Amino acid sequence: MFSRYNYYACYLIFVFLIINEIFVDSIQIRVENKGGYIARILIRYHNSKNEEQLHTSGGLSAFQSSTINIENNAKSIEIEVQLYAFINSLRSIFKTTNPCPHTRCFVIWGTIFKADWNEICCT
Repeated sequence: MFSRYNYYACYLIFVFLIINEIFVDSIQIRVENKGGYIARILIRYHNSKNEEQLHTSGGLSAFQSSTINIENNAKSIEIEVQLYAFINSLRSIFKTTNPCPHTRCFVIWGTIFKADWNEICCT
């Protein structure tokens, strides 16, 4: 028969596996906004059930960063960062794909008239 300690051990292993699945085995897309505008991140991908998913960061103010976590086995990942040029007017800063699912980090800068971006090392 299982003792109470065996049940605790099984429970801890179960919790560890769940935490590992949620936090360790996820892909992160991080964008740092060093520009003079409000931006937003859009991530489109297909999950393990081949359902299309869309994640958005909402408004990303100047000198803020945002990280979006997506599942590790995501496919067909599309990353787009847009800026709010005027009220309800969005313009794309960049659009790229992530063919080999892994964590990626970007920095954006400039103004609404000339925005630029670069991929950076994640720290």
